[in-house]
Amino acid sequence: MKTKLKVTTVLLASLFLVSIIAGSTPAIAAKPEPTLMINILANGDDQDIPPYESEDGIYRATTLIVGKIRFDKVSGVLLGQVEFHIKIYEIESGEKVYTIKGKLKDGAVEMIPYWPCDVRDVIWTNVWLVQGLGMVKTTDIDIENFEYRGKTITLPNTGGEYIPLPIAMMVNPSGEYIGGVWEDGPWAYAGVVIGMVNGNPEFFGGVTNLINYMEKWVP
Repeated sequence: MKTKLKVTTVLLASLFLVSIIAGSTPAIAAKPEPTLMINILANGDDQDIPPYESEDGIYRATTLIVGKIRFDKVSGVLLGQVEFHIKIYEIESGEKVYTIKGKLKDGAVEMIPYWPCDVRDVIWTNVWLVQGLGMVKTTDIDIENFEYRGKTITLPNTGGEYIPLPIAMMVNPSGEYIGGVWEDGPWAYAGVVIGMVNGNPEFFGGVTNLINYMEKWVP
């Protein structure tokens, strides 16, 4: 798996970046003085990886996401930074069995007015999207037949090293969707591309509660 992942990294990255260029436009902000900056923090139990039991114990996943969106005076657009850390651990012992870390600098930023979500069967409103080519590192272990969002996947394995892979972050500051507000409130998601399906990127990532979202104007 890790050999295959390294071989396909360039292809995934190029296809993903082509989809960004073809299907999105960086959010161009006005040039006020001061300028916009948004700080994002999400942390807690992962909502897409519920507790599961195996012969070795009961496992749980947590996700940490730290993000920033800022106005770049040189390019005249909003740029995003993302760092995320997902870990899967055995509940009783606390022993980690798998972790994935990602970091992205100067990703493209969009504000998406409406985002259809097949997983929760809602249409989210006013979602920030940050995407681009970042660096990803995972535990050097092969985990196959992993149940994730209603299907079975193989978790990415980078061999314990940082390698370039496409990363995306989504943030819903209000938890609102058409017709209501999500019962768990505002959320954030961060993940990495693990393949392409019908020309669209397929992701593995984590979603958890948004615990801090601050918009401010800075000099």
